[in-house]
Amino acid sequence: MSIYFIRHAESEFNAIFSPGDPDPIIFDAPLSPLGQQQAVDARQHFDNLNIKSLIVSPLTRTLQTATLIFENAHPVTINAGIREQLSYSGDVGSSPDKLAKDYPHLDFSHLEECWWYDGERNELGYAIEPHSSLQGRADLFSEFLMTSKTAATAIVTHGNFIHATTGIQPENCEIIKFDPVNRTAVSVTHS
Repeated sequence: MSIYFIRHAESEFNAIFSPGDPDPIIFDAPLSPLGQQQAVDARQHFDNLNIKSLIVSPLTRTLQTATLIFENAHPVTINAGIREQLSYSGDVGSSPDKLAKDYPHLDFSHLEECWWYDGERNELGYAIEPHSSLQGRADLFSEFLMTSKTAATAIVTHGNFIHATTGIQPENCEIIKFDPVNRTAVSVTHS
């Protein structure tokens, strides 16, 4: 079973934010110029991995990362369950209509209008997702990977989601090989 998690490349939010700083308020943060280059550079790691399909979070930074790495060469499934834990403005998504305009070759019709975490909103206008919600999504996705016999698939997602699923906190564009049956993971691109 060949499952590879890929953390998105650096976003504009990642480029300017450090924990403890005020939220810079960049909703659905796109990739930074460095992030775009990171994604292009990551292509080389997939030459021998025999990827046949992609599962991608509907946040803009993952959609851009997947497009830059794989250049629309594989079937793509959009899965809101693998989105980032909503902790900052950059984790608030865009509407399915906007995403469909930006990525007309992808299907967003199954997404709800608000497909990201939606609870009691803070003073900045978004809700903070509890860790238990993130872990529940990660566990459901791991179960899906086991029961669906998913193979030869790259999953372009987010750091906290990858950590909740694999136990590894990845860097931008880091690739993690994951065995959902044994719940083991190893970095392919970092030692």
